Amino acid sequence: RMLVAREYTAAREEGGDPVLAVMRATGHSRRKSLRLIGQARDEGFLAPRRARR
Repeated sequence: RMLVAREYTAAREEGGDPVLAVMRATGHSRRKSLRLIGQARDEGFLAPRRARR
């Protein structure tokens, strides 16, 4: 999860696609990568998603 958070954050700072960066780093599909990103958020490695209006 820390790897996922690191790759996601680095990609956002560089202006790239964070999900694509996680896919490349882990070798998983987009769907699995999104699940891993969600788990990293739940565990506090990433900030929560923007609040819905």
